Amino acid sequence: MDGAGGRTMLRKKDLVEVLGVAKSTVADWISEFQVFIPIIKEGALTYYKPESVNVLQTIKTMREQNMPKSEIYAVLQQRGFPITISEAEEDVQKVLGKLDARKQLLDVMNQVGNALERLADQEETIEHIEKRQDALSDQQKFLSERQDEADGRVTELEQLVHQLEEKHKTELERIAQKFEQELEAARMEIASTKAELENRKKPWWKIWR
Repeated sequence: MDGAGGRTMLRKKDLVEVLGVAKSTVADWISEFQVFIPIIKEGALTYYKPESVNVLQTIKTMREQNMPKSEIYAVLQQRGFPITISEAEEDVQKVLGKLDARKQLLDVMNQVGNALERLADQEETIEHIEKRQDALSDQQKFLSERQDEADGRVTELEQLVHQLEEKHKTELERIAQKFEQELEAARMEIASTKAELENRKKPWWKIWR
């Protein structure tokens, strides 16, 4: 589409090709920074002015540097990218009557820009809190896993101790039984020896009685 002055208007797919990023990414940037994106609407169709490319290229560069939304807003304002006011000017004129709609709208849009910056800061704060919560959740999961490992190790040690106790108990019983057998054999040997000694003390003719 050709706009005023013969300038070619762009569709969203044109912006995607120029920027070299996903369509969803371009859509997100347009939604987040729409006050800086100059557009023209023809019925249900939306066209983007050529200067939109410069704005989006700047946003792309700052996004690649992981700059937060609030800083990107500030940089776009500092670089003098105009805030889009053409669509809202007529409505403001109706409300403000004879007042300069464009001047009033600029004030309103500046307030909106400031509000959006504060909103971006709040979103970053929420994102930071969510990341902290995720980190705490990961730590709790790690500690829980370590506790499970420790419990498992304790169970293994208890089983090992029980096995050793059973083994030693069986060994002690075997040793005691053997000792009892040897003691009984010793008693029998002593009794036999004693009987033999008593027999030797008797005269030889009494032994055969």
